[in-house]
Amino acid sequence: MSAPDAEILEVFREEAIERLDQMVETLLALESGHAEPAAAIDSLFRDAHSIKGSAGMVGIDEVRTIAHTIEDVLEQARDTGTLSRDLIEPMLQSTDALRRAVTAGDGPDPTPAPKPAHTPDPPAERRSMRMSAEKVDNLFDAVGETVLHSGRLGTLLNGEPDAEQIEEEVANGGALLEELQHSVIQMRTLPLSSITGTLPRAVRDLAAAQDKQVELEITGAETQLDRVILDGISESISHLLSNAVVHGIETPAERVRAGKPEAGRIELHGDQRGGLVAIEVRDDGRGVARELIGSEDGAGDLAETLAQAGFSTAEEITEVAGRGVGLDAVKSHVESLGGGLEVQSEPGAGTTVTMLLPLTLALMRVLVFERAGQTFGLPLTSVDEAIAVRETMSLGGREAIELRGRPIPLADLFGAEGAAESDPDSHPHAMVVASSGRRVALLCDHIVAEQEVVIKSLGPLLAGIPGYLGAAIMPSGRIALMLDPASVTKAPARGRPQAAGVAERDQSTVMVVDDQFTVRELQRSILEAAGYEVRTARDGREALAGIDGVELVVTDVQMPEMDGIELVRAIRDNRERASLPVVMVTSQGGEEDRKRGLEAGADAYIVKDKFDQRALIETVERLLAR
Repeated sequence: MSAPDAEILEVFREEAIERLDQMVETLLALESGHAEPAAAIDSLFRDAHSIKGSAGMVGIDEVRTIAHTIEDVLEQARDTGTLSRDLIEPMLQSTDALRRAVTAGDGPDPTPAPKPAHTPDPPAERRSMRMSAEKVDNLFDAVGETVLHSGRLGTLLNGEPDAEQIEEEVANGGALLEELQHSVIQMRTLPLSSITGTLPRAVRDLAAAQDKQVELEITGAETQLDRVILDGISESISHLLSNAVVHGIETPAERVRAGKPEAGRIELHGDQRGGLVAIEVRDDGRGVARELIGSEDGAGDLAETLAQAGFSTAEEITEVAGRGVGLDAVKSHVESLGGGLEVQSEPGAGTTVTMLLPLTLALMRVLVFERAGQTFGLPLTSVDEAIAVRETMSLGGREAIELRGRPIPLADLFGAEGAAESDPDSHPHAMVVASSGRRVALLCDHIVAEQEVVIKSLGPLLAGIPGYLGAAIMPSGRIALMLDPASVTKAPARGRPQAAGVAERDQSTVMVVDDQFTVRELQRSILEAAGYEVRTARDGREALAGIDGVELVVTDVQMPEMDGIELVRAIRDNRERASLPVVMVTSQGGEEDRKRGLEAGADAYIVKDKFDQRALIETVERLLAR
């Protein structure tokens, strides 16, 4: 039999995984006594039979053989009308083997042996994306209406339309564009259930390893989220479930003494709240120690307290040990998506951890503002209000403003990002930014507008740079960097007296050379914010054409036309500019690559995956000061 088409094989795998998730759910329901045996056995048999038949059609013999063996066991159970509890564990192990055979060559084993006190592994990555026919129909309807509108508009413009007709068609076009945009966004979303299939089994195995009884209930699984967000939060959900099992739920004996049922209960719940999606993990365990809840002082919420790096003391280990470690990672990830983390707990009654996430990363409503000639954006959900700064006060030696009787630290992007501070204009504004229980007033020169923007990734090489959610292209063609509210609120407040502004710096001209537009614009933005005049070029040849008057070059290595090594050699071979400082910023971090760059004549070498904008500024300042 010839090898199956790759797309058909992918469809088989997805359908088989869905049926396997159903089989595990049914087996766990039988084990806990929450399923009627005869109906459950019939359901298991149908799922195994369907997997066997599909595997035979695509020619995967190992899957067909295992499914046939499961069928044999279920056939006997059908005859007796019951499935012995002693067979539940072997059947679960058989579904594990079946899953491994189904996903062979499609990533890591999605259901390894349980590892006590460790985060359950997330489901294997899926390469394709299935969606409802309704979503596809809605998109086609929106496209069809847009085409018809275009035809009507063309007919109208070929005649002699009056102003009222034009205004009406423009309004219709705007509504159609919104509908089309909504349909496209819906095509990017998937239900929460697409990543929860393996979680009940993982929770069951982890609880057994802890000698505990735990039931996981998943509600709101139909809640939709951007597939990119879903791919990233499966590990965070696993962290929270693991913490709930290991550190939240008590042993059966402890629960009985506390007047609770022997089996603990965890609920994973999803629901949409306006433009945000809430994913909650609730447990009915021991909760957080009362002294920790009472230790909050307004500087941060319970999430901030528990997520402190290294949070743990010997006295608290039995109450919340491990919560800080897990929450630290979860909190960082959620905030990197432009969301937030909330924790509520009642001693003896349980804990609820809520991840508040944007519905989509592709489109975000932001407040666009300017600071020292640069354009930035902040998620609108993190901006409480915009205010005029008329006077400041001192708060612990740092600048602050008073807002309705409460002091709020005054932050400045330039102080926060490691560059010299720049005085805003004579009538500065500030945005009150809230995240992770903190509030700061962020200085700006001019608030541009509230608008919806398409968020672009900074790319794999720059994605690790802290402080940014991505970038957006403005109607003017300029790049606006989207700031991470969590980083903004952690920025140090401006000190008094104020440091010298960048306007006092002797402005030097730096050239940035990189074939990637996003990289060029990011480096240009960083250098201009530090007070340098910046020129950009797409490759070495373009750089040489505009190099007159440049006092330092920052260049990539791999570029078309003329790469960075050739550019450095061309600079060194020219007597008039042989001493021009050159900094290489490249993804090639090997010792041989570094040696090639330095031998060609580079003065400094920065690896992109270890890129730090402070290091770039310090390197440029050092070389220009020679």
